Amino acid sequence: MLQLITDAYFYPDGTSQSLSVSIKVASKTQFCVFDAEQNLLAQTCMQDVIVKDRLGSVPREVILPNVGLLTIPTSAEVDQWLSQSATKSKIAKLESNKTLILASSILVPAVLYVFFKFGIPSAAITFAEYVPQSMVEIASRHTLVALDKSVLNASELSSEEQQKYQNQWAQIQHQLDFALPKVNIHFRQSKTMGANAFALPNGTIVITDELVALLEHNTELLTPILLHEIGHVSHKHSMRLIAETMATSLAIDYFFGDLGALIEAFAGISNTIMQNQFSQKLEWEADNFALAQLPALGLKPDSFALAMEKLATTLPEESNLEKFVQSHPLMRERIENARNKAL
Repeated sequence: MLQLITDAYFYPDGTSQSLSVSIKVASKTQFCVFDAEQNLLAQTCMQDVIVKDRLGSVPREVILPNVGLLTIPTSAEVDQWLSQSATKSKIAKLESNKTLILASSILVPAVLYVFFKFGIPSAAITFAEYVPQSMVEIASRHTLVALDKSVLNASELSSEEQQKYQNQWAQIQHQLDFALPKVNIHFRQSKTMGANAFALPNGTIVITDELVALLEHNTELLTPILLHEIGHVSHKHSMRLIAETMATSLAIDYFFGDLGALIEAFAGISNTIMQNQFSQKLEWEADNFALAQLPALGLKPDSFALAMEKLATTLPEESNLEKFVQSHPLMRERIENARNKAL
């Protein structure tokens, strides 16, 4: 049994100054603290003190409630003595439970997987339903204004040609037998974005002149692209993606934010991958929405595949690795999906 500790320090309550002290262990449960002149500073029982968890070779800390703080150089004997404390940290007890450690190593990753895979997307769907339409309108208008000032220019298509597409869309609405979201089609020219189309939350759909040219002004190929963007609006994908992105960032910061620079780097990569996977899921929903509507318009899923093939000619060759680091599914997979629907 440890009898005397001579190189400890004592910090009396209410002061930051330390005193060099010695500790005499009177019994398994009691000990006394003396200063350098052997004056008695404290006498207490192990069950009345609070022993902080061991942290590597850092001196052990023992709190004497309403008296002060002891710091004691760590050693096997000291650890054994302090383990008798009745107020030993519950965390320390859990950390020493091998069965619990093994169970946690299995259960924690499983719970996190279910949370990210199912919990966040499900919550995002609910969130999207409760966002006020006024906020959706404001966000959409501001986004379009910002894009018009940065990467979008006025369309070079003639007003007659733009009106032709608008009239065609009005006709499509009458042919489909379900209520479609309110959609406003805008044409823009953009060297930065190239052949592209995108939807804003309020139903604004922007189609670039470059996309119209790539599809050779073929409305049978443009219609599937338009329906794809309407799918985004119909399923409120923008609001869902915002909710998923925010929740993913907060969750990763909460679970991993205090583990240093290495984990911060990991969190950044993980966040990107998680967001892109969410986005890919939404892209598949929009693809399948468009493919489901084409027969009612007298068009085959092949028209969607042909449009995707033309878009693929403007993109670099894809690798399987890109599936995990880009926001859209691989183009060849989307084309194959459309071909399978045609069969």
